[in-house]
Amino acid sequence: MLLIKSQNKAEIDAAQRQYWWSKTPEQRLAAAARLMAEARQVYASNPANLPSTYGERILKSATPVPRRAR
Repeated sequence: MLLIKSQNKAEIDAAQRQYWWSKTPEQRLAAAARLMAEARQVYASNPANLPSTYGERILKSATPVPRRAR
């Protein structure tokens, strides 16, 4: 874990960029996978977020949808 303390944001950004690009591509992929897994876990822990059906449910109407008359 990288901990950088500075009052200059540009300095922090440069140090983070240098740290990230010093990693191998495999390490960067592993870090991205961990970040996505953590984001999924945080998202799933919120009760307001219902599980997604990922396109399993198609909304159809048996009757035409009424449109505003012109």
